[in-house]
Amino acid sequence: MSFRSLHGRGRVLPGRGPGRRPAAALVLLLLVTGATACGGGDTTDTAKDLGRVPIPSAPAAPVVPTASAGHAQIVAMGDAVHLDLGTGQAQVTATGPDLEVTGPSAGGAPPEQSKGTVTVVLRVPDGSRQLDAGTVSAADELGHPLQLTPDAPTVTAVPGHDAVLHLAGTFAAGHATLTLNDAGKPLATWDFEIELD
Repeated sequence: MSFRSLHGRGRVLPGRGPGRRPAAALVLLLLVTGATACGGGDTTDTAKDLGRVPIPSAPAAPVVPTASAGHAQIVAMGDAVHLDLGTGQAQVTATGPDLEVTGPSAGGAPPEQSKGTVTVVLRVPDGSRQLDAGTVSAADELGHPLQLTPDAPTVTAVPGHDAVLHLAGTFAAGHATLTLNDAGKPLATWDFEIELD
């Protein structure tokens, strides 16, 4: 029985016929062979790599921003800032404030303010450099200046002996900044939050 007699007509329908089945198998074989040849024969390695995004690793040491005249830095309280002062290099860090009151008294409302102390540390690799208390200022979240009382008017840093300056003041709950100035212009600013609740 031939294909023609099966359908009762003298023509072959498009896409059908005895020669189409081997042709379709040949196309399928070529596609499979071509896909494995392009991928080196093992598609499991390619599948594992799909969607993989490289994630950079963290630096071995924290990056310390550099401040210089005309190029001030703003950082979080506790972060160090490298100072390039033209006449020498230094690193300065501010921490605190260490507050006397850190929360409400038993059964009481949270305090609105607390006395506290910020600490500024200046470190030099060579030579000496003075840290003058008059070059450090603080402001509350509205930009109003905060009165700071230093434990010394000036401290001096030399290699192996950091200059440590303690500044006492009253800090209101909320946002505040501490700024180290050079020739009346900001050099480094530390941003911090006073939480008393």
